[in-house]
Amino acid sequence: MKIILSRKGFDSSAGGYPSPHLVDSGRLISFPIPEDEEVNSGVGYSDLRVDQNHTYLDLMEQLGIKKYSNGTYVHLDPDINASVMQRKHPEWRGIFVQSSAAQSHLARKNIQIGDLFLFFGWFKDAVRTAAGYKYVNGTHRHVIWGYMQVGEIEPIDKVGHYDSWKLPHPHYLYRDRDMNTAYIAALSLSFNNSIPGCGTFKYDDSLVLTLEGQRKRSVWKLPHFFHPSMGTRMSYHEDLYSKSGRPVWELRDNHCTLQSVGRGQEFVIEGNDEVVKWAKDLIQRQLS
Repeated sequence: MKIILSRKGFDSSAGGYPSPHLVDSGRLISFPIPEDEEVNSGVGYSDLRVDQNHTYLDLMEQLGIKKYSNGTYVHLDPDINASVMQRKHPEWRGIFVQSSAAQSHLARKNIQIGDLFLFFGWFKDAVRTAAGYKYVNGTHRHVIWGYMQVGEIEPIDKVGHYDSWKLPHPHYLYRDRDMNTAYIAALSLSFNNSIPGCGTFKYDDSLVLTLEGQRKRSVWKLPHFFHPSMGTRMSYHEDLYSKSGRPVWELRDNHCTLQSVGRGQEFVIEGNDEVVKWAKDLIQRQLS
């Protein structure tokens, strides 16, 4: 089993704001990136539900995110949260799709059925006030917010016929993309069939990647067995030092630190069974 850390949701270039960690409930609301202006995905921020009474657009407005409107369509990918929309099809399962260079990377790494995606993104604490939610300064972090175990892999071509429940996904709706490939969630986890094959997490300190006290959210604290000296290989992070001679990895007594790269959407991790156990335990502690 390979573990894939996948950067998804708003970032500084796509979206321009952090996603909120709602401190009162522990919920991690990953804002999906806006769709390209020429694409009508049929789903807007006003269609995604925080709860029965509030949409993602409502929450954005409370947080001071004013650049989006009822007419802004979203690129809901990965689509792994069954409750974020009213699902009309009983066969719905989570879907994540990649294309172009990002899919070329996954193909080179031979991602297969049974491999496990952990989705992370840029989050900031948000507290409830009389006027609604408000971001808390100084709480920027990379946090793991969801997961998906691959149950099916399906290339998407321009003229293919596909199950009707998949068609609303933006990569099935607009197929003019190179190497367009769907990763479809298993019904349940292969290592714990009481847990669905995809889903989202509530906040827990164990889900935080960013080293505590770091102003740069890209500096991570990881278990020591992630370090390359332990036989672990993480794509885009193979070298111990950058070209300028700065440490990429540093091994400490009971953990290691990583200066994670800005490029690359998926970081594929191989070579160490302890990383697989860590990922399985992470999910089971949150959801069992």
